Amino acid sequence: MEKISFKKNLLRKIELERLASQVIVSCGAEESRHPVDKEAMRSLLELSPYRYQRERDLDLYVKPLEGELGMILLLDNTLPIFQSTVKDVVTRRSPRTLEMWNFRTIRNILVDSDIKVSIRAKSVETVLMDAVAQLDLTYTETDIKNLAREGMAWLAGNNSSGVEKSLALFGELLGYDKPPHDFGLDHIVCYGVSASGPDNDPTFGPLVLYRPDDNTLAWINESFSQSNHKQMELIRSVAAGESSVSVTGDAVFEKLQANVLEQPGRVISV
Repeated sequence: MEKISFKKNLLRKIELERLASQVIVSCGAEESRHPVDKEAMRSLLELSPYRYQRERDLDLYVKPLEGELGMILLLDNTLPIFQSTVKDVVTRRSPRTLEMWNFRTIRNILVDSDIKVSIRAKSVETVLMDAVAQLDLTYTETDIKNLAREGMAWLAGNNSSGVEKSLALFGELLGYDKPPHDFGLDHIVCYGVSASGPDNDPTFGPLVLYRPDDNTLAWINESFSQSNHKQMELIRSVAAGESSVSVTGDAVFEKLQANVLEQPGRVISV
């Protein structure tokens, strides 16, 4: 079997995280009864080690464990994960009339805390971790240089979607976040270091920003505080193309490449 490239595995990780985030947003609070995004959850499960199994009227996804036990997710609006057997889960969640004559079965139907591991967002996080754990996220210096060269090629060709994909890959490699909403950078492509300053004041940077409209790519090697009005004016001015910075164009991809290769180890943490 042909080995899957590092880039493909990294793109798969990004897609898994996107799907998980979409489902988690739909979950709301743990006690909420808001319907979850089942289609996004189904897509996430199909990329995970959990295998679909239809039993009675239940949509189950099973990750085998040793022996007869498994981690079993029930695709409903609470997304419970059980550590048990398929038969046990089916009997508890979709019992037949004859099964309900048994006192022990009735008790198990009423109380499932002995086998239930998690629900809603925590279940999504579990599936995400199991899915990402399947990926080989080790990389070489050549892998990173290839990503940088590809980004430069997209930039030279004025291919904004390609540049955005390259920046997303480097953002994932470096653990960068998108800017806080209050920074007013929603109209551009931007990734950087997100943190909290004194009194939990959001800070952002160093950062990379890309304006697709004029195919301009820039690197700003400083951190911006939301409470510092001069800093906020500067970052918004650069984002609008009204102020220039020293590192632009291909030099930005060279900077991102260097930042990745300076990191200890050659594997992305799960």
